[in-house]
Amino acid sequence: MPAVLTALLVVLVPAWAQTSTPTPDVSLVSDLPLFSTSGPLLIRGLLPLVSLRKGAPFHFGATHDIWNPNATWTSNVFNTVFNHVVAENGCKWYDTEPVRGEANLTDCKGASQFAGAHHATFRGHNTFWHSQTPEWLPGNVTAEDLVKNVIPEHVKAEITGLGPNVTSWDVMNEIIGDTTTWDMDALACVQNKNAWPTRSVDGDATSAPLVKDLSFVHAAFAAAFKAAAPSTRLVYNEYYTGFNDSKTACVVKLIEDIHNTVNIPLNRLAVGFQSHVTAAPIVDFPRSFVPKTDLGATFKRLAGLGVDVLVTEIDIVVQTNTTADARWQAAIWGDTLDACLYASNCHEFINWDTRDDQSWIQPKPGRATLPTLFDVDGNPKLVAYELQARFARFALGRPETCATALGTTACTVSF
Repeated sequence: MPAVLTALLVVLVPAWAQTSTPTPDVSLVSDLPLFSTSGPLLIRGLLPLVSLRKGAPFHFGATHDIWNPNATWTSNVFNTVFNHVVAENGCKWYDTEPVRGEANLTDCKGASQFAGAHHATFRGHNTFWHSQTPEWLPGNVTAEDLVKNVIPEHVKAEITGLGPNVTSWDVMNEIIGDTTTWDMDALACVQNKNAWPTRSVDGDATSAPLVKDLSFVHAAFAAAFKAAAPSTRLVYNEYYTGFNDSKTACVVKLIEDIHNTVNIPLNRLAVGFQSHVTAAPIVDFPRSFVPKTDLGATFKRLAGLGVDVLVTEIDIVVQTNTTADARWQAAIWGDTLDACLYASNCHEFINWDTRDDQSWIQPKPGRATLPTLFDVDGNPKLVAYELQARFARFALGRPETCATALGTTACTVSF
């Protein structure tokens, strides 16, 4: 091919197409004769046995907002598959305090009541995020007012309003930057985000600083510690974490800072690993999944501190709607579940959105998407059966399997 044509193709072909990653052959637990990839999906029936082996209740959940469509299907799936509920949007600040000082917990409580009606547990997401804020924020709120009044009053109102029957609260969501370095302390990790309220204009690195320290973080966790039940974990929730990298190190530094500054016991704190990942880097998702060895090592490190971990928002985007990519998706999801199941400090695993047509991630050139456990018609996909097989294998007392997502050259599953 002429060099000039090659150069032109590099310019014209999108980056995701230039760097498409080959899909590996993978070995799945659901391939074993003992398990099935069709028929009823009855994961919820396995969870008491999983909890028995874990030595504590295991919460396997998904998102639900009271305005969700497909009410009958949704009710059924929470009766048979999930035993845990989190509101996707109904507990976020824009919905829970649309006017300053006036709590509106209708949607948040609605999700909690849905959980109760289905004999499921409930977790709160979230009391602070720089995105999806009410119209009155950032506004003209000063740093002092934000730290002394706005944040603690909001956190207190939301957590007390939902009551004690909440397994965990995402107190702070996504405040660490994506270009951190190993030498940064907790404050530098947060300032690297260039988001409100470290900046007066959210996402604008050139805007004037607003809160110049971690007092807004401390204010939120201090209020949450006072308001929450003793059994409720107080969570810092973040994306692109779990790797052996500087951002994950920043999360640990932030947790240690909260513990040391606010004097919250480490066994009341937890880290949420969102796990919005892809099988391979593609458009809008520059990082792929976390290898199970990395994730397991990160969980073990936090266990050594006495800190719980959660998988809080998992969905997995694939490049194509092919059997090979469906199998890879199942392997990645299964590995992530295994990392949680076999960790002493992981007891919550939340799938983000219940079915592909309701996902926040929709198809576009460069990605087929298909990021949930159920297809657009509500039918369970291969990945759902793989998770059922992983739960069953764990409940039967089997040891952790190898990292299936790395392909058959690295891992072949046995019972």
